[in-house]
Amino acid sequence: MSPRARRGSYTNAAQSHAIGAEREQAEAYFSDLLSYSLERLSKEPELLKADQDQLRRQAQEATKTHYRAFIAAAEGLETTRAELESVSCHLDALAVDLPALTSACDTFTQSAAQFASKRAENKQLLKQHPVLLELLEVPQLMDACVRNGSYDDALDLRAFVAKMALLHADLKIVQQLVAEVEAASEAMLAGLMGKLHGPIQLPECLRIVGCLRRLAPFPEAELRRRFLQCREEWLAELVRELDDSNVYEYVKRLTDVHRLQLFDVVMQFRAIFSDDSSPQEAAAAAGAAPGTGDGGDAGAVYSWAQHRLVFYLETLAAVLPRIGEGGSLASVLEHCMYCGMSLGRVGLDFRGLLVPLFEAQVLRLYANSVKAATDMFVMLLDVHKWVAMPAVAARARQAGSTADPSTPKREDNAGPPYALLEHAPLAVLTNGLLAAFNELRHCAPLSLCTSVSAILQEALEGAVRVMAHYRATQALEDSHSQHFEAACVAMTGSVVPYIAGCFARIYPGQGKLIDVREAIAPLTAPLPAPPEEGTPQPASSDTSALTSA
Repeated sequence: MSPRARRGSYTNAAQSHAIGAEREQAEAYFSDLLSYSLERLSKEPELLKADQDQLRRQAQEATKTHYRAFIAAAEGLETTRAELESVSCHLDALAVDLPALTSACDTFTQSAAQFASKRAENKQLLKQHPVLLELLEVPQLMDACVRNGSYDDALDLRAFVAKMALLHADLKIVQQLVAEVEAASEAMLAGLMGKLHGPIQLPECLRIVGCLRRLAPFPEAELRRRFLQCREEWLAELVRELDDSNVYEYVKRLTDVHRLQLFDVVMQFRAIFSDDSSPQEAAAAAGAAPGTGDGGDAGAVYSWAQHRLVFYLETLAAVLPRIGEGGSLASVLEHCMYCGMSLGRVGLDFRGLLVPLFEAQVLRLYANSVKAATDMFVMLLDVHKWVAMPAVAARARQAGSTADPSTPKREDNAGPPYALLEHAPLAVLTNGLLAAFNELRHCAPLSLCTSVSAILQEALEGAVRVMAHYRATQALEDSHSQHFEAACVAMTGSVVPYIAGCFARIYPGQGKLIDVREAIAPLTAPLPAPPEEGTPQPASSDTSALTSA
């Protein structure tokens, strides 16, 4: 039956029920009328009319009072009618879609069977959940091992995943595990290389290189090169952090850095890569001349050490001119020599290369001191007033008189003559040359004997020539001229021989290199005989400076 037919049957049933109710009421009323009397029947129309009027009034009052209810009822009726029509339409659509629903139910039945099969698989997977969870946590566990420095455990996990990849290479989950483990391996490689950029001892260095070999990111030759590259960067960083404001401390710290770090790196390299040797050793082992055979990576550490030593020597040559004291220069030389001796234990003795650097610096320092002394002498000679200084002369005579007459005069006295106190330019010149000797005596290489003597000879000759030129060009009064002549006698008889004797004390047996007669030749004053070579001289030249008046 269609919805419309069912709706019509419902309406007919309601109408039939209403008609039956009205018929029953009419029959009951007619029964009552038959039981009334004639008088009552005659009054019935009026009573009915009164009831009708009362009902009408009540209906009107109810309509006025409850008009909203009537309106709502009407609206409800209309809404109900519209809903019934909508339901009727939906029922029609439902009737049309019922075949499709039946087909969908059949499809659902088939899908439910598939889902049941998958559920069985998932149930089996649930039973193996702990094992799968351990497999999926391998990358995280490896990453934690890398962060905590447990590289051996991380490498074991990596080997386990690699073995699994060989057995189940077609599974996506295994491929994903391999990718994540490779990412963790990259992080581990970066951490291991970072440790090689810092201060490490030999046991830790052996452990790190062992892990790198198990990780195998590059071949053995590349591993050696990377190792030396990392240590080079670490050593260069240490050198960059040094403060060069104090050149003396800078050179000593630079030397200490190279002495300690070069020794450690060479020992570490030789312990880790035990087949490496120097180029000469590799050539001898191969039966070929040094430098003619292909030693592979043999001698790589020595090539790197040579590079570092070249850098060290170049830096040393650049900063040594900033050291202006002979004592500091001697201390630096001793420190550098100790570094060369220490590195000689691993075949890196470079002490022979230090000699030219320090010789040049010593000679420069001495030449500058001598030049400063002669320049000051020339300047003071131009402005000096050649007058008598009684206080100074009395002091010199007093110093001479206080000596014990019974004591024989010492020919090897290292102090300057007190007579120079009467002549300020000569005292200044002597002080300057003694200061140069005091700087030289801390570090006086025998190889510079000739050069030092040449500089001193030229300085003495120049000072004498200046005095000779001054005497020839300056017109002095008689009193001034007498004092100047006395200064010339002191120059030729005391200053030049005394300075030559000081040179002989620094370089024993080499006093003949200073030609006193040639030095004082420009002055015509009589010259004392030069000191004999056989005269014993004190070993020290630490002379006292004169106090100028």
